[in-house]
Amino acid sequence: MNRRRIGRILGIIVISFWLFIFFSHIFGGADEYLTESAKVQGTILVLLILAEIVGFILNWKYRKLGATIVLIGAIALCIFAFVTAGQNKLMAISVSGLPFLILGILIF
Repeated sequence: MNRRRIGRILGIIVISFWLFIFFSHIFGGADEYLTESAKVQGTILVLLILAEIVGFILNWKYRKLGATIVLIGAIALCIFAFVTAGQNKLMAISVSGLPFLILGILIF
């Protein structure tokens, strides 16, 4: 099995994980308890994850372009996780940005 195929399988798993979180939040309806800054952070996170999904989908037709979008998005997610995380910055980076970074390297 080549690394691109492994990357695509990993991508499907990682994106499924984030889509599960996204739809759980939408249907959970806990927005009234969030502060304004949490809503802004959530919006930025959704936009970054959507960019990752678009890059992953583009990867199937335009491999280099899609992989580049995934890599740039992964770096942005790592920076976002570092800035917004409380005391567990390394954990936040390893959960949010690192899987997409590994994915981008595998599919490039």
